[in-house]
Amino acid sequence: MSTARAAVLNAIREPLSVEPLAVRDPRDGEVLVRLAASGVCHSDLHAITGDLPMPLPCVLGHEGAGVVEKVGAGVQRVKPKDHVVLNWVPFCGSCSCWYCNMARDVPRLIDLYRAGKLKLDELITRRYKIAQVSEAFAAMEKGEVARDVITF
Repeated sequence: MSTARAAVLNAIREPLSVEPLAVRDPRDGEVLVRLAASGVCHSDLHAITGDLPMPLPCVLGHEGAGVVEKVGAGVQRVKPKDHVVLNWVPFCGSCSCWYCNMARDVPRLIDLYRAGKLKLDELITRRYKIAQVSEAFAAMEKGEVARDVITF
């Protein structure tokens, strides 16, 4: 079992704490990803304010990008060392709904970004280190930022 640092919400309207947590190996169908960055999302802000009830304590940060570390049995679409983007919406990748089309479009968008044709970095309002996670959510709640990113 390995450990990771995580932004933990222990109480409503309290600052998040960055804590070391034990991380178990992935089970069947699960993937363990080492995050490099995570978006500061309004869903997380709603959990902090209590507008989106969550069992506490809880780990926030469900939209991110990173590298696959391990995969559980039955995982076929990714393998260790693959670079991945995480989203809160699960998709099957085979139907024609918007989310599954997104799964086919993301690699194309990444290629455009790497080629310098998609200027995503210019859209980021502010970057924060994980130790500044409470500051990032406070700025979002005040309306000071719209698209901020937490880096690890």
